[in-house]
Amino acid sequence: MRFERIFDDLEGQFAHHERQEMRAVSEDLTRAERAQLTLYDRLRGSDGAVLTLHLGTSTLVRGAVELVGDGWVVLREASRAGMLLVPVRRIALVEGLPGRARPGRTEAVRELPLGALLRRIARDRATVRAETAAGTLVGRISAVGADAFDLQTIPTGESSAVPGSGRVTVVIDALTVMRIG
Repeated sequence: MRFERIFDDLEGQFAHHERQEMRAVSEDLTRAERAQLTLYDRLRGSDGAVLTLHLGTSTLVRGAVELVGDGWVVLREASRAGMLLVPVRRIALVEGLPGRARPGRTEAVRELPLGALLRRIARDRATVRAETAAGTLVGRISAVGADAFDLQTIPTGESSAVPGSGRVTVVIDALTVMRIG
Protein backbone atom coordinates (compact mmCIF):
# COMPACT_ATOMS: atom_id res chain seq x y z
CA MET A 1 0.00 0.00 0.00
CA ARG A 2 2.68 2.43 1.03
CA PHE A 3 4.88 1.59 -1.97
CA GLU A 4 1.94 2.21 -4.30
CA ARG A 5 1.55 5.75 -2.96
CA ILE A 6 5.30 6.35 -3.34
CA PHE A 7 5.20 5.14 -6.94
CA ASP A 8 2.06 7.20 -7.65
CA ASP A 9 3.78 10.25 -6.20
CA LEU A 10 6.90 9.66 -8.31
CA GLU A 11 4.77 9.17 -11.42
CA GLY A 12 2.91 12.39 -10.69
CA GLN A 13 6.17 14.33 -10.18
CA PHE A 14 7.57 12.89 -13.41
CA ALA A 15 4.42 13.82 -15.38
CA HIS A 16 4.47 17.34 -13.89
CA HIS A 17 8.14 17.78 -14.78
CA GLU A 18 7.48 16.49 -18.31
CA ARG A 19 4.60 19.01 -18.81
CA GLN A 20 6.80 21.88 -17.55
CA GLU A 21 9.58 20.90 -19.94
CA MET A 22 7.15 20.69 -22.90
CA ARG A 23 5.72 24.13 -22.02
CA ALA A 24 9.23 25.64 -21.83
CA VAL A 25 10.22 24.14 -25.19
CA SER A 26 6.95 25.37 -26.74
CA GLU A 27 7.51 28.91 -25.41
CA ASP A 28 11.09 28.89 -26.75
CA LEU A 29 9.88 27.80 -30.19
CA THR A 30 7.16 30.47 -30.18
CA ARG A 31 9.70 33.18 -29.30
CA ALA A 32 12.10 31.93 -31.99
CA GLU A 33 9.31 31.97 -34.60
CA ARG A 34 8.19 35.44 -33.56
CA ALA A 35 11.76 36.74 -33.82
CA GLN A 36 11.77 35.82 -37.53
CA LEU A 37 8.61 37.81 -38.39
CA THR A 38 8.86 41.22 -40.02
CA LEU A 39 6.37 44.09 -39.94
CA TYR A 40 5.70 43.23 -43.57
CA ASP A 41 4.69 39.65 -42.59
CA ARG A 42 2.32 40.97 -39.93
CA LEU A 43 0.77 43.50 -42.33
CA ARG A 44 0.15 40.70 -44.84
CA GLY A 45 -1.65 38.73 -42.11
CA SER A 46 -3.90 41.72 -41.33
CA ASP A 47 -6.31 41.62 -44.30
CA GLY A 48 -9.28 43.85 -43.49
CA ALA A 49 -7.96 44.99 -40.10
CA VAL A 50 -8.38 48.70 -39.38
CA LEU A 51 -4.96 50.17 -38.62
CA THR A 52 -3.69 53.59 -37.65
CA LEU A 53 -0.26 54.27 -39.15
CA HIS A 54 1.98 57.00 -37.77
CA LEU A 55 4.24 58.24 -40.55
CA GLY A 56 6.39 60.56 -38.50
CA THR A 57 5.49 63.06 -35.82
CA SER A 58 2.65 64.83 -37.61
CA THR A 59 1.30 62.46 -40.28
CA LEU A 60 -1.30 59.91 -39.25
CA VAL A 61 -3.43 57.74 -41.58
CA ARG A 62 -6.19 55.26 -40.76
CA GLY A 63 -7.92 52.60 -42.80
CA ALA A 64 -8.61 48.92 -43.41
CA VAL A 65 -5.80 46.85 -44.92
CA GLU A 66 -6.74 46.24 -48.55
CA LEU A 67 -3.51 45.09 -50.21
CA VAL A 68 0.08 44.48 -49.15
CA GLY A 69 2.88 44.27 -51.69
CA ASP A 70 6.63 44.38 -51.91
CA GLY A 71 7.41 47.30 -49.58
CA TRP A 72 3.96 48.95 -49.55
CA VAL A 73 0.50 48.70 -48.02
CA VAL A 74 -2.83 50.03 -49.33
CA LEU A 75 -5.49 51.05 -46.83
CA ARG A 76 -9.15 51.78 -47.60
CA GLU A 77 -10.18 54.95 -45.81
CA ALA A 78 -13.38 54.60 -43.80
CA SER A 79 -14.22 58.31 -43.87
CA ARG A 80 -13.75 58.65 -47.65
CA ALA A 81 -14.09 56.37 -50.62
CA GLY A 82 -10.39 56.72 -51.32
CA MET A 83 -7.38 54.50 -50.89
CA LEU A 84 -4.08 55.27 -49.18
CA LEU A 85 -0.79 53.93 -50.56
CA VAL A 86 1.89 53.88 -47.86
CA PRO A 87 5.51 52.77 -48.35
CA VAL A 88 6.26 50.41 -45.44
CA ARG A 89 9.63 52.11 -44.79
CA ARG A 90 7.71 55.31 -43.85
CA ILE A 91 5.77 53.64 -41.03
CA ALA A 92 7.01 54.64 -37.57
CA LEU A 93 4.21 53.22 -35.38
CA VAL A 94 1.21 50.95 -35.99
CA GLU A 95 -1.95 50.83 -33.86
CA GLY A 96 -4.38 47.92 -34.16
CA LEU A 97 -1.99 45.39 -35.71
CA PRO A 98 -3.22 41.84 -34.99
CA GLY A 99 -0.77 39.24 -33.71
CA ARG A 100 -1.25 36.93 -36.69
CA ALA A 101 1.18 36.97 -39.59
CA ARG A 102 1.66 35.52 -43.03
CA PRO A 103 5.36 34.83 -43.66
CA GLY A 104 6.97 35.84 -46.96
CA ARG A 105 6.33 34.01 -50.17
CA THR A 106 8.81 31.92 -52.08
CA GLU A 107 11.01 33.45 -54.78
CA ALA A 108 8.87 31.81 -57.47
CA VAL A 109 5.86 33.92 -56.42
CA ARG A 110 6.95 37.56 -56.33
CA GLU A 111 4.66 40.27 -55.08
CA LEU A 112 3.92 43.45 -56.99
CA PRO A 113 6.68 46.04 -56.43
CA LEU A 114 5.80 49.69 -55.74
CA GLY A 115 6.83 50.81 -59.25
CA ALA A 116 4.41 48.33 -60.85
CA LEU A 117 1.59 49.53 -58.59
CA LEU A 118 2.35 53.17 -59.54
CA ARG A 119 2.19 52.18 -63.23
CA ARG A 120 -1.28 50.69 -62.65
CA ILE A 121 -2.42 53.92 -60.99
CA ALA A 122 -1.00 55.90 -63.94
CA ARG A 123 -2.79 53.64 -66.43
CA ASP A 124 -6.11 54.22 -64.60
CA ARG A 125 -5.55 58.00 -64.82
CA ALA A 126 -6.58 58.37 -61.17
CA THR A 127 -6.12 61.71 -59.45
CA VAL A 128 -3.65 61.37 -56.60
CA ARG A 129 -2.47 63.49 -53.71
CA ALA A 130 1.19 62.70 -53.11
CA GLU A 131 2.55 63.75 -49.74
CA THR A 132 6.34 63.88 -49.89
CA ALA A 133 9.23 65.07 -47.76
CA ALA A 134 9.11 68.34 -49.79
CA GLY A 135 5.36 68.96 -49.62
CA THR A 136 2.04 67.86 -51.09
CA LEU A 137 1.24 67.60 -54.80
CA VAL A 138 -2.08 66.88 -56.50
CA GLY A 139 -2.26 65.49 -60.02
CA ARG A 140 -2.03 62.41 -62.19
CA ILE A 141 0.94 60.11 -62.60
CA SER A 142 2.14 60.40 -66.19
CA ALA A 143 5.24 58.15 -66.17
CA VAL A 144 6.98 55.80 -63.73
CA GLY A 145 10.68 54.97 -63.72
CA ALA A 146 12.78 52.71 -61.53
CA ASP A 147 13.20 55.22 -58.69
CA ALA A 148 10.96 58.18 -59.57
CA PHE A 149 7.64 59.05 -61.17
CA ASP A 150 6.39 62.07 -63.11
CA LEU A 151 3.29 63.79 -61.81
CA GLN A 152 1.24 66.13 -63.99
CA THR A 153 0.22 68.52 -61.25
CA ILE A 154 -3.19 70.07 -60.84
CA PRO A 155 -2.48 73.01 -58.51
CA THR A 156 -6.11 73.84 -57.79
CA GLY A 157 -7.20 70.26 -57.22
CA GLU A 158 -9.59 70.06 -60.18
CA SER A 159 -9.95 66.74 -61.94
CA SER A 160 -8.49 68.04 -65.22
CA ALA A 161 -5.35 69.97 -66.07
CA VAL A 162 -5.62 73.74 -65.78
CA PRO A 163 -3.32 76.52 -66.98
CA GLY A 164 -0.31 76.72 -64.71
CA SER A 165 -0.11 73.03 -64.07
CA GLY A 166 3.20 71.37 -64.72
CA ARG A 167 5.11 68.13 -64.66
CA VAL A 168 7.10 67.35 -61.54
CA THR A 169 9.38 64.37 -60.97
CA VAL A 170 8.90 62.79 -57.55
CA VAL A 171 11.59 60.52 -56.11
CA ILE A 172 9.83 57.37 -54.89
CA ASP A 173 11.93 57.28 -51.69
CA ALA A 174 10.57 60.74 -50.79
CA LEU A 175 6.93 59.57 -50.93
CA THR A 176 5.29 59.50 -47.47
CA VAL A 177 1.71 58.63 -48.46
CA MET A 178 -0.39 58.79 -51.62
CA ARG A 179 -4.16 59.31 -51.52
CA ILE A 180 -5.80 57.74 -54.56
CA GLY A 181 -9.22 58.80 -55.77
